[in-house]
Amino acid sequence: MARFKVVLIEHGYASSEHERRIIAAAGGEFIDAEKRPLEEALKLCEEADGILFRRLTITRELIRRFRRCKIILRYGVGTDNVDSAAATEAGIIVGHVPGYCIEEVSTQAVALLLACVRQVVTNHKKIEAGGFDVNRYDAIHRVAGRTLGLVGLGNIGQSVARKLGSGWGLRILATDPYVEPAKAKAAGAELVDLETLLRESEYVSLHAPLLPETKHLINERTLALMKPGAILVNTARGGVVDGGALLKALDAGRLAAAGLDVFEEEPLPADSPFRRHPRTVVTDHMAWYSVESQVELQTIAAQEIARVCSGGLPASLMNPEVLKKLGRFNEWQPSDVVRWQLKRMEALSPSL
Repeated sequence: MARFKVVLIEHGYASSEHERRIIAAAGGEFIDAEKRPLEEALKLCEEADGILFRRLTITRELIRRFRRCKIILRYGVGTDNVDSAAATEAGIIVGHVPGYCIEEVSTQAVALLLACVRQVVTNHKKIEAGGFDVNRYDAIHRVAGRTLGLVGLGNIGQSVARKLGSGWGLRILATDPYVEPAKAKAAGAELVDLETLLRESEYVSLHAPLLPETKHLINERTLALMKPGAILVNTARGGVVDGGALLKALDAGRLAAAGLDVFEEEPLPADSPFRRHPRTVVTDHMAWYSVESQVELQTIAAQEIARVCSGGLPASLMNPEVLKKLGRFNEWQPSDVVRWQLKRMEALSPSL
């Protein structure tokens, strides 16, 4: 008889064999409910000790149904589609996989930035349409001597800083209330406040999680602080940027370009101006992906959920306060990946 039950409610991946193998090795029963009707899958979750999911919104109402659940774990870094407060009240751990795609997302940020700087997409479309002109009339500036501002200096932000801090001739600024100056210096960045960063940077790359305090962090007011002709890159979360305000800045020519992998509404609507704006380079929330990162994501997710269902504690979770409720906070040995999160939680809840 299985020691615990894990239900995978939706994922969209080609296979869930990594999860099946790891859960079975830990003595658990694994059910992939991907192809079942949603209500049938949710019914299975009512008797599950652990639930794996990806894009489904986990509401307070759903959490009330998860009577046996110890952990709900989202495939990915962010958990903004989970009612973490409701999960904490129910004594359920909200798990995630924060360290799996650092290499991929930081590379995507660099790729989007360089595509904007060098106007790669605009020129590709011109050539595709039959044009070809070696004489230049557009303003393309060299990267060396410019300033890159990183909004968020967690693992991905630090990776971007390291990649662009060597050989590019860039000055790198960063803003992050939960990173020590010594760590920023080690990554080659100088810590400043957000307004200073926006005023002094030609390039701004976003690497902040979507939290109540970061919702529309980039808005009409903060966009107005940016240098005329600046470039904005977002590989974090769409909600960090007020899309309407960004479109106005692009339409007015105040910003030279925006490289965007994430949007407030996904999938991006067919009539969204971002799809065909002459000042945007857009990708479809693919910064996380490589063959290797997907295997890593599925493997770590299964390992985390098996550990918790077997009586252990996860390396990473988005609601550390639940461990206080469960009387197990002092047992937790968090990974380095979530140190910033603990600092934030301590700032919001000093009792932690």
